[in-house]
Amino acid sequence: METSLRYGNGDNHLLLHAKENFLLDKSFFLQVHGKLNTHTGAAHGIAQLKRKFFPELLTSLDVGAKFDSQLKEFTYDIQGKKTLPVTDNGLLSVDLKGGYNYNPGSRKGKPRGVVELSYKVFNFTEDQDLKLKIGYNAFKQTPYLQIRENNWTLNHELNGGWNIIYDL
Repeated sequence: METSLRYGNGDNHLLLHAKENFLLDKSFFLQVHGKLNTHTGAAHGIAQLKRKFFPELLTSLDVGAKFDSQLKEFTYDIQGKKTLPVTDNGLLSVDLKGGYNYNPGSRKGKPRGVVELSYKVFNFTEDQDLKLKIGYNAFKQTPYLQIRENNWTLNHELNGGWNIIYDL
């Protein structure tokens, strides 16, 4: 199980986040996310049933259904990712990510898509790896930056949004 502590300027509360993938078949899995607000005690969960397609063509292509306990809504989701290595060792790459979420209740969809330049630095210092990402969210029309060091991640959007994640 992946667990983390999260804090950002949008929440203004420390969140305890947990995520687990349950493999049902070689291409079907159930992914469960949960958040607990440490200030209010409010809990929020998402369960997604996904199927992976064409792993040899794309880095990943997932199709599935999702239920969000906070919004009390059921949606369908498709998302894909393609990693294009820029260098032979794969430390510098361009990632293309996109998806579409459809809500059958409201009959509305929400597209998403980003382009990221990712650079990995192994042994930046002793026992410390570093990953830098610079990206652009095409639908929010917002550039962003991510700095990840072993357990710490800092995400910053140029519109002022930010968050910090500490993986436990």
